[in-house]
Amino acid sequence: MGKKKQLQEKPDRSRALACTPIRNPEVEEQKISGGILLRYPVEVKPWFQSIFKRLSNRDSNIIMRRLELDALGSSVWEMVDGKQTVAQIAEKFRTTHQLGTREAELSVTGFLKDLGKRSLIAMKE
Repeated sequence: MGKKKQLQEKPDRSRALACTPIRNPEVEEQKISGGILLRYPVEVKPWFQSIFKRLSNRDSNIIMRRLELDALGSSVWEMVDGKQTVAQIAEKFRTTHQLGTREAELSVTGFLKDLGKRSLIAMKE
């Protein structure tokens, strides 16, 4: 028969909260009214390269995407400094916005997960 698939172990809550988010150094940040505008590079997929080159008149396979953060997202982004853990960020977010502990943790971890999917941050254990 075939090889057994190894199940990827999900980190438990305490391990996840102990991780430290680190910003991608390629992300450009600009303060705008009401938040922060992030610009970050995204590599063009091979099947899309020829269309992209014709439409953009550029030889690069990298495009810059934009993400506009609201006031809440901006407050979390500013706390991502490579030193504070997810738990510390969630606690500051909780006190600043007068939320419950669990609500703050869910909000912050969900937002950081979204930033991670976009490769704007990485997590360090």
